[in-house]
Amino acid sequence: MARRGVRGFTVVEVLVALAAAAMTLAAIANLAHGAALSGARTAKRLGEIALAQSLFWQFADRDLNGEPLVGEAAGGLRWGVRIAPWSGDPAAGGWTPAIVRFDVREGDGAEWSVEVVRLVKTDKK
Repeated sequence: MARRGVRGFTVVEVLVALAAAAMTLAAIANLAHGAALSGARTAKRLGEIALAQSLFWQFADRDLNGEPLVGEAAGGLRWGVRIAPWSGDPAAGGWTPAIVRFDVREGDGAEWSVEVVRLVKTDKK
């Protein structure tokens, strides 16, 4: 016999509330995991960009005549720098353009490269 005036939840109501709470917590955990992965990828890319910048300044004035210079950095990154003469007409005023190409290969095999043009001071004779 049910008593009148007794307040409370039925078992079904409690189970529905627990299921809704579990789904909410699972969604929040999934978002946190995705944010952590995105942060790790961003940190990795920033390290690669810093490597490319340091290589650029290290080899900016070097004349490698198109011969590649390769090396390896922390984290399994392999890099290569190639400085080659410009294939077009040289610029006037004692400056000659040169192509500088940076190649970076990650440990998982992913690759990216940056190609820039720099001006090299030539002696007028």
